[in-house]
Amino acid sequence: MGLTYKDFCAVGTALIIGSTTFLMGIFFSNQPYDYNILFNPAATPEHFENALKHYQTLFYTAKPTLYMLGAVAIVGVIGSLIRVYKPNPDLQLFEYGSLALYVLGICVFLTNIKTGVESAVYHNWGEVSEAQGIAVVASSNIIILIVFAGVLVLQGGLWYSTWEYEQRLDQWRKDQLKESAANQQKAEKTTEPAKTESKKKK
Repeated sequence: MGLTYKDFCAVGTALIIGSTTFLMGIFFSNQPYDYNILFNPAATPEHFENALKHYQTLFYTAKPTLYMLGAVAIVGVIGSLIRVYKPNPDLQLFEYGSLALYVLGICVFLTNIKTGVESAVYHNWGEVSEAQGIAVVASSNIIILIVFAGVLVLQGGLWYSTWEYEQRLDQWRKDQLKESAANQQKAEKTTEPAKTESKKKK
């Protein structure tokens, strides 16, 4: 028995959720440094120095690790494309919205975080100071976490909407069967007296 598109959609959802949660874990690991930069009113130059060293260390991440990270991101894109291939007309905005948020998260990484990590090594922060540049990188990590959380919320909403639709469809089928059975019984009761009268006439 071959796989249906519905089965592929389930696989697509698993790919999206798996990739999104994995990537969220990667960016959440920066929070011990980012939290103090963004939310600690008593942040000291030492906090900024620790964050700078952290991002300098990330710059020297081994290439195979970066390739694996890219592969995970691509897996999520593939899952999203599976879902939008034949979207449910009533839910297609959620499908496209999920894909848009996922791609947005990747774009924020490429434009802000990747550039920020490189700037941490080369000390080329453009028109902002080093402290402001580090704060931009930290803010970008937060933005990515929020964006990917939005992807998970949309996927959860899609799953619930599909489940709720299946429940209503199943109930409608049961009601139809009950109604059909009731009509059949009514037809049999109507036919039975007619047969009895026919026999009496004979």
